[in-house]
Amino acid sequence: MNKPALVVGIGLCLLNSAICAQNLDMPKRKPGLWEVKMESALMHDMVMTMEQCINEKTDAEMQKKSMQGDGQSHCKLSSSKKTTNGWEFNTVCKQEQTTITGHSVISGDFQSAYRMDTTTRFDPPMQGMTEMKSSMNVRYLGACRPDMKPGDVTVNGMKISQGDASGQASKMSPEQMKQMMDALKKKPR
Repeated sequence: MNKPALVVGIGLCLLNSAICAQNLDMPKRKPGLWEVKMESALMHDMVMTMEQCINEKTDAEMQKKSMQGDGQSHCKLSSSKKTTNGWEFNTVCKQEQTTITGHSVISGDFQSAYRMDTTTRFDPPMQGMTEMKSSMNVRYLGACRPDMKPGDVTVNGMKISQGDASGQASKMSPEQMKQMMDALKKKPR
């Protein structure tokens, strides 16, 4: 796996962690447009910015997929607890031959903004990496833009998935994955 693919894979794993977190006894996210900014030491000075247009149905569908896996990775919530400032939880994901364990701490609310700090461990190491610390800052932007519908997601401004007429998110096509990888390679560091 090359470095941009690893960054995307880890970004998607972090997103899965955020979605897994919603399976806790936490408030549901407010429907509309959410901005997710992901940072980690692996990405150096680069910030991966995602926007998600959600409604109750698409958020529930993302939760379901994160817990059941997509055939390539499988994530499980292994423990969780409410804290005085938010929530704390642990996840275990399988991606190819690697077991990825994550410990996440969330503070904030699901109506306007929240932050998630995660320590991720890889066994066996992934590209020589055994541990990575990362953070996600998530904030509500308001109503979805006219060019987005529930289920649509953009990464660094490029649409990578699109909801269908029922409001359920569809899978990213190989061409969309290639376009996203190309966009990440061109981003200044």
